Amino acid sequence: MLISKYFPSLTIRQSEAEALLRLAEPIKDSLFPIVRIQAWPHPKKGEGGPIVRSTDHIEAAYGSRPIGIDLAQPLPPSDKIYKTQDRADWAALGRSEVSALHNPANGYQAWCSFIASDERRIPVVQWTDDAATLRSQVQQLASLNRGLIFRFRRSQGWNLTQAAGLTDFFLGQTHILMIYDFEQIGNRDDLTSIGIATQSAILSSNMQISGGSRTHVFIASSFPSEFTSIGEEYACLAIRERQLYEMLKTSPPLVTSGIDLNYGDHAAIFASERLPAFRGVPRVDYPTPGEWIYHRRREGFQDAARRVRADAKWDDGNLCWGAQRIREAANGHMKGLGAPGRWTTIRMNIHMHVQAQFGDASLSTDEPWVD
Repeated sequence: MLISKYFPSLTIRQSEAEALLRLAEPIKDSLFPIVRIQAWPHPKKGEGGPIVRSTDHIEAAYGSRPIGIDLAQPLPPSDKIYKTQDRADWAALGRSEVSALHNPANGYQAWCSFIASDERRIPVVQWTDDAATLRSQVQQLASLNRGLIFRFRRSQGWNLTQAAGLTDFFLGQTHILMIYDFEQIGNRDDLTSIGIATQSAILSSNMQISGGSRTHVFIASSFPSEFTSIGEEYACLAIRERQLYEMLKTSPPLVTSGIDLNYGDHAAIFASERLPAFRGVPRVDYPTPGEWIYHRRREGFQDAARRVRADAKWDDGNLCWGAQRIREAANGHMKGLGAPGRWTTIRMNIHMHVQAQFGDASLSTDEPWVD
């Protein structure tokens, strides 16, 4: 059975990979990431193809621990003009490799073989409307004896239509991780209303699967896609997925059904298949257990970092890698900290650090950090 405190959902990109890599080892031990595999965009001679490059970054970031493996959607052909033909060929190869893993032939045999090739990979079942194909895939993956992950996504009608194909398909003692992914929570969404709808979806999803011991996880994100309409220089944003989780966890119908809900999120990233562009006024984000604060400063990242460090919500006892980078910037040490993408990595690192130890003050996580 999975014994984890926090279940972040990631898509392996440069920022996510480094944010995970830079977590302290005790923090990594207390979380279970579910990562979506996609083609790594940057070739490196002698380092394998786009999928291999992606999995190499996962292994470098998370080590020998078991990890949930999902599959990103294949990208359509791009009209992007690349600087060299080699880069264009690499992008085409990446699209081809991801599409091959989505091939449903023989019960998603390509996907099942990819999972089987590394014993650390705990598979996310790929949904299909073809019940026979779905059952074949589940049978192949269950035979690996590593457990299964079912991800029910709000945008896909909680996948209830596809899951109906598993009716009476008994999974015995297979351990099942049930992920209920609300995806994006809008800043004006009424949490009570969406909580009632989500509760119903969780109960229905849970009934679709027969057998197996279970871990239940709620995942969502309320991290915004833009900030200009929220606050020109400063804002304090509630982590609404945490609020919704607290509502659902104590819901009498879920408790009565034996659903002990665990917490996950999209690691302070807007929940979609894209990563929003980080443009405009330099911004430094600082996650706390229940809120994100940010400071935006036209004067630059150093000034924004200085204001974050002086904020009343700053926790001077947080010594994680991302918090140390904010300290450095606030003190004028800006080497490697001038690019917007670097601050996405810093935000995600702090967020995962804080959420992984939330409610467990006895966990020792302070380590010397060496770049």
